[in-house]
Amino acid sequence: MRGNRQRKLVALAACVAVVVCVGLAADLAHAQPKSMKLKVAGVFAPPEVNSISATMLAWEEEITARTNGRITFENFWGAALGAPAEHLDLVKTGTAQVAQFTEQYQPKRLVVGDFEYVFPFGPTDYEIVAKATRQIRSEFKEFTTDYEKENVLIVADPPVSTYNFISKVPLKNIADFQGKKISLIGRFFGKWLPPGAIAVVRPAGERYDMLRSGVVDADLLPFEYTYVLKLHELAKYFIKVDLTTCAGAPIVMNLTTFKGLSPEDQKIVLEAGKNAETKAVKEFLPQLWAKCEKAWKEAGVQIIDFPAEEKKKWADSLEDTPAEWAAELEAMGYPGFKIVQRWQEITAEMGYKWPRKWGVKK
Repeated sequence: MRGNRQRKLVALAACVAVVVCVGLAADLAHAQPKSMKLKVAGVFAPPEVNSISATMLAWEEEITARTNGRITFENFWGAALGAPAEHLDLVKTGTAQVAQFTEQYQPKRLVVGDFEYVFPFGPTDYEIVAKATRQIRSEFKEFTTDYEKENVLIVADPPVSTYNFISKVPLKNIADFQGKKISLIGRFFGKWLPPGAIAVVRPAGERYDMLRSGVVDADLLPFEYTYVLKLHELAKYFIKVDLTTCAGAPIVMNLTTFKGLSPEDQKIVLEAGKNAETKAVKEFLPQLWAKCEKAWKEAGVQIIDFPAEEKKKWADSLEDTPAEWAAELEAMGYPGFKIVQRWQEITAEMGYKWPRKWGVKK
């Protein structure tokens, strides 16, 4: 009898131990963050040939390393999942959990997103642009709420290369632009040309043939695309006016996906975003400029530094496009003039000297 009782107690204890172990294992499995592979939709070319995509890749690699491989990414570069204008909806719906695109494709839905593109001769110091963009986004809720309405969160917003001209003829002052035809894109860029210049609006992919055929005399693009499109084969003068630089390629995440991450992983995602911006500012863009400059010089391209006094006269000759943009936003219920004013104040506090005041109410 005593032996049977002992055997029953041992069996009962074993059963209890199994139940406890199973429960502990279930709790541990529940507490362990899930592994996931996030689908990424990118408008731009692969990182081997594009600094914007290189910034995205740096963000991904840091997250994968810091999560010990739990979070990985599947990339679809070059608008492989849809047209550029479709990328906001791709990430909004969760078709892709991450995307990188330009806000210019969504002026009605991301109303304040591309605000830097309304300022001619804005700051072109990449570090100032990155820091000031983070600050102004933190000061105005509209930058966040427009995205939240789309179920999207910005996790990084790196600057892109500066806008400059490449030309078939030397352009050393604003008078040299008289009668010259300039290919460009964007709502305000045509209004930013010096007096007498003629804007020809065309997609970037058409610029090479336009220069070759003589349809235009010069082209305006971020210098990275001037290089990628090989415009230096046809135009031998790079006119360094530094017209503007923008944080124009945000990395965004589906908001539902982000909220589903653990607090620790959310922190990693956001910290990796800041670090990716820093890499773009301190590594990718300077290295890209050195690469382009070397290639242009080898191709016989002359780099012309546009005189500061000519840029001042140029800026003074232009319409106040920031005021035009601000007035439109005010009519939509957005604080347009306050955003325009604060951008100038923030960047001035960081060391940028504006050639003139923009956003003056009439």
